[in-house]
Amino acid sequence: MDDKLKEYLNKLNTPNEALGAARAQAIMKKRADQKRRNYWTATIISAAVICLFILSIRFSPTIAYAVSKVPGLETIVELISHNKGIEDVLEQGYNEEIYASAELNGVKAVIEEVIADETGMFIMYRLSSEQDLNDYKNVNLEVFQNGEPVKAGVSYSTFIDEETYEFASKIEVVSAEGMDYSNPNFEVQFILKEGTIHVPFELKNEIKKTKVYAVNEQLEIEGQRFTVKEVRISPIRVGIEIAIDPNNDKRILSFNSIELLDENNEIWSKVSSGITGMGATDENVMTHYLQSNYFREPKSLTLKISEVEALPKGQDYMEVDFEKQEVIFAPDFIDLSKVEVYPKQLRVQYKAANMKHYRQLLSNAIDATGRELSERTSSISEMDEKHHEFTISYDIEKYTNPVKIYFYSYPSYLDGTAEIKIPMQN
Repeated sequence: MDDKLKEYLNKLNTPNEALGAARAQAIMKKRADQKRRNYWTATIISAAVICLFILSIRFSPTIAYAVSKVPGLETIVELISHNKGIEDVLEQGYNEEIYASAELNGVKAVIEEVIADETGMFIMYRLSSEQDLNDYKNVNLEVFQNGEPVKAGVSYSTFIDEETYEFASKIEVVSAEGMDYSNPNFEVQFILKEGTIHVPFELKNEIKKTKVYAVNEQLEIEGQRFTVKEVRISPIRVGIEIAIDPNNDKRILSFNSIELLDENNEIWSKVSSGITGMGATDENVMTHYLQSNYFREPKSLTLKISEVEALPKGQDYMEVDFEKQEVIFAPDFIDLSKVEVYPKQLRVQYKAANMKHYRQLLSNAIDATGRELSERTSSISEMDEKHHEFTISYDIEKYTNPVKIYFYSYPSYLDGTAEIKIPMQN
């Protein structure tokens, strides 16, 4: 931890006076500590310095901005700014430094750090080149484990900017089934038009065990029933597994607001900024992910659920004929302005019930024989002050019309909230 702290502090080369003062104070404390040669005092001071560093980022936009401009720190700053639990990860030294790199045609890719637990990983990476990286803005990223695509959901962001010669971001890996680290050999592939950059790396740190709390209690909001099966707390995420009653007359799309409150009624965990939604283990079971405070030990936790998206069954899909390029059925609740059906694509222009709702509108598609169509791409954009446009395309080979395309998210909420005490014995 001490070496990690020293490296972080040495990187803080910035003209910002506040950050400079914090760095100087940290170094002075560190030197004083070394003179005392007291192990426990060293541990306390190191933790205090890291806390000062983290708090400076969280509560001072000026310092956060300055630090974000230092190579190697911007992605960590972004994580801390949007995910409170990452503070604890850094304080505990749970992040693992990698610094594996590879290069192709003047483009260098570096895997800098990884934070891993049984739910998945944050992989911090950097791309750099002497020429504008926007020439490679269509780069795709894939994560492999032991030579096979990782069995998890993978999300990432790439650069869409004016001249860019260096870009740092993170890859978020989420597994509803749980990650298997018995073989800790991974590889990130940066797929460019000119070829693929292969960056292999191996995880060596211990993976902390997930704390599992069985709940198995049924809740109800506006006549719709669901059961909170268990709460799983890992260093990166908290997974809330919820089973939906198949006899409900509405299909629950999403639990948009889920919070864990501690004994002081303070938010201990909430929906995070990355992959916040759900992993489905079957059609009636969802796992929603929250930020985690794994390294803290609350005396009690209360789960509070609200803003539950739900649509009446039988009104929760659109039906189209891709061959005839026509809409067969659309529910009454959505005010459609224009619908265009192409051989492999559906484009919907509609009056938005909530202009701030930018989640994917439609997703799963099932043909007349029950075969599922694989989604290829989707996008949502604002047309004007009242309308959104959603586009989705599918990899269609052999299928039978008509095709039902089910709503993934729509701002229609159940009226009410539900809460439950979490038993803390695991």
